[in-house]
Amino acid sequence: MDVDAVVFELYGVKPVEFTAARDAYVARARREKDTDAAAAIGRLRKPRLAVWAANLLARTRPDEAEALLRLGTELRRAHRELDGGQLRALTHEQHRVIGAMARETGKLAAAAGEPLRETVLRELEQLYRGVLADEDAAGEWAAGRMATAPTGAVGFDGLEPAPGAAPRPAAPAPGPAAPPPAAPASRRASAATPARATDDREDPRARRAAEKRRARLAAAREEAADAAAALRRADEHLAEAAAARDRSEGEEAALRDELATLRARVEEARRAAVEAKRLHRQADRDRAEALRTAESAAHRLEELDRGADRTAR
Repeated sequence: MDVDAVVFELYGVKPVEFTAARDAYVARARREKDTDAAAAIGRLRKPRLAVWAANLLARTRPDEAEALLRLGTELRRAHRELDGGQLRALTHEQHRVIGAMARETGKLAAAAGEPLRETVLRELEQLYRGVLADEDAAGEWAAGRMATAPTGAVGFDGLEPAPGAAPRPAAPAPGPAAPPPAAPASRRASAATPARATDDREDPRARRAAEKRRARLAAAREEAADAAAALRRADEHLAEAAAARDRSEGEEAALRDELATLRARVEEARRAAVEAKRLHRQADRDRAEALRTAESAAHRLEELDRGADRTAR
């Protein structure tokens, strides 16, 4: 049995049809004594609805899938090369492309008879972000045989910069404005005395105001840094929670599949036991009937022997 062809077929069927289709292939492989194929196919797990829908788009819109792969390659390169300008442009393109692809996937799924809820559409967007960051997951998805959504890479934080990469310098900021033309000497002389007196009076207040502004600015910067750190931690916790949720749901789906398989086997064994009991009862009746027939035949034979003896005498 061609396991790769079976995998491709199974990850194209709807999730509600997956378990029955997989188990049918497992049974066929066992009938054909292909134990390796039976084991490999039996390990396949039912995909979530969002994963099935993403596979559907990759299979039916290969050009769009290729465009997302190219965008992922460019984003990973920009992250490794610490190219801030390119990252800003590509990140904007990423949001646009992912939103459009999620909407298109929703249309394809609805046309296939599986309309997607808003929560599934959001899950699709997260899945496509993972595809952008994870090259291996991108390959599985582009081949239309993704089994689970990428959970390890929810962004590009895990990418190491390329050797020797350094942040690209930002565009130079505009220089300070040129000082105004100097006033004529006579005007400078006449204004010197009152200006100095004013500065002497206002300098302490200006200094105190400047110190307060600097203190407020330092506090605001510290608060912003704390908020950014808290946001990063929240993103990490969210990613971990999403990964744990996906693992738990995957395990639950796997256990449900195994439970359904065991229930089917129990039901099959129950029917076989019922049939075996029926056959046993029938065989017991047949044996009793055969015993009666044998006894009757023996009795008749005995009578015939006695009759023959009497005739001979």
